[in-house]
Amino acid sequence: MTTFQIVFTAIFVVFIVLGVLSFSLYSSKNSNIGAIVIWGTEDSGKMSQLLTNLNQQDRSFQGVQYIQKNANTYETEVINAMASGASPDIILISQDQIGKFSDKVLTIPYNVMPQSTFLSSYVDESRLFLTSQGTVAFPFLIDPIVMYWNRDIFQTAGIAQPPQYWNDLVTGAQKLTVLDASKNIKRSAVALGGWDNVDHAKEILSMLFMQAGDMLVVRDTTTDLFKSVFGANIQGATENPASSALQFYTEFANPSKTDYSWNRAMPASQQAFTSGDLAIYFGYASEYEAISNKNPNLRFGVATVPQIQGNSAYMTYGKLTGLAIPRASANQQSALVVAQNITNQAGITTVFQTFGGAPVRLDLSVDTSNNAVYSVFYQSALISRGWLDPNTAATDDIFKTMISDVISNKSQAGTAVTEAAQTMRTLAPGIAQ
Repeated sequence: MTTFQIVFTAIFVVFIVLGVLSFSLYSSKNSNIGAIVIWGTEDSGKMSQLLTNLNQQDRSFQGVQYIQKNANTYETEVINAMASGASPDIILISQDQIGKFSDKVLTIPYNVMPQSTFLSSYVDESRLFLTSQGTVAFPFLIDPIVMYWNRDIFQTAGIAQPPQYWNDLVTGAQKLTVLDASKNIKRSAVALGGWDNVDHAKEILSMLFMQAGDMLVVRDTTTDLFKSVFGANIQGATENPASSALQFYTEFANPSKTDYSWNRAMPASQQAFTSGDLAIYFGYASEYEAISNKNPNLRFGVATVPQIQGNSAYMTYGKLTGLAIPRASANQQSALVVAQNITNQAGITTVFQTFGGAPVRLDLSVDTSNNAVYSVFYQSALISRGWLDPNTAATDDIFKTMISDVISNKSQAGTAVTEAAQTMRTLAPGIAQ
């Protein structure tokens, strides 16, 4: 071979080697992730857009697929899939599903996700995912309860601003509610007091309980099991906090009270608000777009929920959603990488841009100066709280019974809480069964 042929051949071989090496490294990077299947009840359109956006930033998301499931059958489908060997690799769980899945998902140890890093990175409500050993999920979404208020109704009643404290709401309800001569409600101040036609009645009443100081169900620090503290008296308090909160909630459905503004004959609360017949609606931040679309002519504002005057800590209820890894997943290591990448700083930035509302992370720089609505969502996310629901169907019955017993005069608020607390302790005793 001539010198030219030798040099040319050598260069050609080098390029081949570099090409194979580059392909090998690229394939290796993607093989670390592989095909990952995520199940959840979030909208598939938004989740697909999220994965597309994430993949543009990091090609390792190329093999990640999301499948939307029916919320009514989701828990059963997941459990059956785990049992049959067809488990998804990541599942979306809310804080009220932790009890259902805690023994079926991996607990990510603190040497992988240090507790100090977790606490400094995510909103306070995310602590619900923590156990003594680690976290059962990576925080993904936070959806706080906010106060939607009808500007026209408030202005007609001569009230300039939405209530900051519950006392203000009681006073304002007398001006905002319109009754006919037979005490039929023609226009309502607020949808409180009922169950069936009050959207998010359980969440709203939970919020009132927590603001009063009753955290309902917590994790036992010794056993990591759920422990009911509902209905317990607080040292120094003149009244039982849960009883006071229940009494306050149900008063709005009592025709003998001056703040009477709701009854069983009313339509569903969101429908009443979008129709312009309800002054105040307590709903999730994620409902903003739907409310706007249902009635484009509705002039409404958004504010943080009222608080108990004199309380140093402000609270609202928040729906917390996390990414958990089933023990039955065949790709646990890859699933862990995906979950971490979705919920790190860059990932949650993309989640926030896709879903809106408020980010679940604390270390994001969010400019809300030009958007009053996002400012409320962001502030509400920071004060969001929740509780560990041991059995959602059973606790739904407990809450419904408390409310119906009081508004039907079957029980006083104190008695209703005492009976509910006894049942709650059987669901979450804090000790091994």
